[in-house]
Amino acid sequence: MISGIRSIKISLAVLCLGIFLAAVDQTVVVTVLPDIIDDLEGGFSSSGVERAGWIVTAYLLGYMIVLPLMGRVADRFGHRRIYFLSLGIFAMGSLLCALSTSLFGLVGFRAIQAVGGGALVPVAMAVAGHSFTPRQRAIALGVIGAAGEAGAVLGPIYGAVVGQFMGWRAIFYLNLPLVLIIFWLVHRYVGKSPRYPVRIDYRSGLLLALGLGSATFAISGAGELGWLTFGLPLLGISLVFLVAFVFSDSHATSPLVRISMFANRAFSSANIAHFLLGVAMITALVQVPSFAYSSGWPETSDSSPMIGGLLLIRLTLMIPAGALAGGLLARRWGGRLTATLGFALSALGLLLTSRWSIDVGALRQTMDLLVTGLGFGLVIAPISLSVINSVKKSRMASASAVLTSTRILGMTAGLAAINSWGISRYRTIRAGDPLPLPGLGMTLSRYLDQLRIWEARNVEAILGVLSDFFLIAAVACLLAIIPSLFLLGKTNSD
Repeated sequence: MISGIRSIKISLAVLCLGIFLAAVDQTVVVTVLPDIIDDLEGGFSSSGVERAGWIVTAYLLGYMIVLPLMGRVADRFGHRRIYFLSLGIFAMGSLLCALSTSLFGLVGFRAIQAVGGGALVPVAMAVAGHSFTPRQRAIALGVIGAAGEAGAVLGPIYGAVVGQFMGWRAIFYLNLPLVLIIFWLVHRYVGKSPRYPVRIDYRSGLLLALGLGSATFAISGAGELGWLTFGLPLLGISLVFLVAFVFSDSHATSPLVRISMFANRAFSSANIAHFLLGVAMITALVQVPSFAYSSGWPETSDSSPMIGGLLLIRLTLMIPAGALAGGLLARRWGGRLTATLGFALSALGLLLTSRWSIDVGALRQTMDLLVTGLGFGLVIAPISLSVINSVKKSRMASASAVLTSTRILGMTAGLAAINSWGISRYRTIRAGDPLPLPGLGMTLSRYLDQLRIWEARNVEAILGVLSDFFLIAAVACLLAIIPSLFLLGKTNSD
């Protein structure tokens, strides 16, 4: 890397720009999903909603799978070289997404995009690990984590604005000039890095990818294809792959994940809490815009992305504020109390959100979402601090990569499971209420009245399912309080 601490800080800031952009794309589509369904499916339908969930899931899955492996790859072949390669894959995936003509195609291209985007995080962590002193390393890793969190939080708002004025495809087209700018900045400010003769455990990486991928497919497809015939058998296959990964990684000369880190109670507790945070957060990020669209908030049934974005911003704006407050409170109160308070607040906010009706007022919405977002933010610093302080400083980069992976895993599994269950529940509720058809001798006025009544029942069913979603997310936050009680704040020496 280039010499001089100032130059190293500049290079880290430049690398974080790519991480921020890739993190934005984790959630950028959640406010434009109705528009994507309408464009690619020719109209809004429950089956389209089910497949559209994979637009988010595919990105999260691809992002998560490459996290543990690419840090080692970057050490072996050079940080800047792999960063450039990752940017290229991300740009190619973005272009293919913008040109998609079907939902299935878009899902596949999102996975390609995510492979490039997810690789940027461990590459930047590797830079921090090799360029900063042990004392400075924690701050550098915090900056990298903050870039990722900020991107995921701001993604829905960015998607809503761009989708409103330029269409959903522009979200992906705009990635191309942004990638070119980042590419130039990296070329200008990030020097060539040495290569290290490290071993790369490709076998463990492949086993982990197969295990996580098959588990996600099992959970997502079980609602439509059945648990007995599809879900459970595929989960069994996933378990075999994951057990094989644990065995392979435990016996590797240069382990991919270092399973031994989970023997530390604080480390394991932080990762469990982060997993549950991912479940709750992705539920809120996806379902709050869905509520706005389904209920026609505030006075329209238009599918404008701005409708969902304006509602969601009340939650997302509080997450960075909560993260800052969480860092200050964790220093004074410790991580346990701060994280417990955060999860309790988010659970309360989500519980109140689950009780929204179609005529819920704007003030009630604002207060409930502010509480939820504040709670989400408060837990970020205590969880990250517990992980950093529970491992040796020489393992901070790999530990941070694992922590990021567990949140993405929670988001992926949570979205897949809740989406599959929600669609199945909606179909069950609506099974005995088919769309009314005009009968012989029926006047147009009478038929339109029946159609409006049916549409009202349909909206009521959708809002009922969304209410259950928020309630499940609240339960996830309550469960996260348990591992939060075991977070630590004592710094270990190298």
